[in-house]
Amino acid sequence: MITEPTIEQARPEDAEAICDIRDRAWLATYPNAQLGITKEDVVLMAQGPDQIFLKNRIAYLKSELAKKDRGNEITFVAKVADKVVGYVDPFTDEQGHKWLGAIYVDPDMHGQGIGGKLMRRALEWYGPGNDIYLNVVSYNKNAIDIYSHFGFKPTDAVIPREEGRPDYLKDLPEIEMVLKK
Repeated sequence: MITEPTIEQARPEDAEAICDIRDRAWLATYPNAQLGITKEDVVLMAQGPDQIFLKNRIAYLKSELAKKDRGNEITFVAKVADKVVGYVDPFTDEQGHKWLGAIYVDPDMHGQGIGGKLMRRALEWYGPGNDIYLNVVSYNKNAIDIYSHFGFKPTDAVIPREEGRPDYLKDLPEIEMVLKK
């Protein structure tokens, strides 16, 4: 029986665990033979050549999490016995739109309600009366099902290719979903 996870604001020392969870979740979810996306492609997208993306992401995240006030964004982590087992990154963009930037749970901890607890904490942080948007890989049926359970619905938005993205990286097809409040 799993110990009930606690949800708390992330700290700089959580950065490496957050990045590890994201990368392992990507590897468990995003390879797709039909689209020609291999495990190696996913590692390259997640970590970059010679792990440069990973090193930069950890350093950046540590710096961000050390800030006393991050303005319109926050990172919450789920912990079991002081170990990070998931996280969520809600934020508000420059136009005032509320976004669920990322939500990942350690693949070894799936099915234990951790994602739901993180989602509820993010929705609580936004407060009432705010439409909330997210992008999700179009073939990530598990995530789409979870978001749908919370009331998110697909939109007709076209998700453009990320500006400045190196050409050697594969694109993961995404859809936008919204929770209307």
